Amino acid sequence: MNVRIGCVRSLPRSNRGVSLVVVLVVLVAMMLGGLSVLRGVDTSSILSGNLAFKRDSINQTGSGIATALRIMQTADFRAKGDTDTGCPANCGDAAVWKKMNYSPRLLESDANGIPVVLKSSGTFDSVFTADKPAAAPGNTVRVLIERMCNGYGLVTETKCALAANFERGGSQPQDKPGAAALPLYRVTVRTDGPRNTQTYAQAIVTVKSD
Repeated sequence: MNVRIGCVRSLPRSNRGVSLVVVLVVLVAMMLGGLSVLRGVDTSSILSGNLAFKRDSINQTGSGIATALRIMQTADFRAKGDTDTGCPANCGDAAVWKKMNYSPRLLESDANGIPVVLKSSGTFDSVFTADKPAAAPGNTVRVLIERMCNGYGLVTETKCALAANFERGGSQPQDKPGAAALPLYRVTVRTDGPRNTQTYAQAIVTVKSD
């Protein structure tokens, strides 16, 4: 029986060195690709989380609007909301207004219509003293009510933005003697949430006279 014994030729040293370099390059490329994918996943997770917090912050503004409407139905608001004519030199009802987070005239606003006093939480909390509306854990809600007038005192068509005329005690718009022109109020709500999310919401409302 004839037996042939063959031999395997090994690659030259120069070729083995080239193969090693190629393998290393491939490994580095794979590692960089893996890091890129991981970074993309992390970014997507962060964006998704931020959007969820932002959406929750927007939802929390509803509690601020509800609080404002409740304040506007109180006896103090109806009795002290627009009767003081001694301002700005002598605002006898100023303490009552602060307890309701209320201003009988429009305050200074920024270019987006947000009251400047509300943009600083420390300043706002030092001026207005009403309890903050209830909110979900991790969220803080602040609310400000402004009568849409450019001055203090009784409501007039020349200095205030008015809603449709309503007969006192009625629910249908009227245009006859005895109908009352109701002032409009701007309610601004600020919500601070997790990850420094901050949301502002505004509503224009009015209340019927008794």
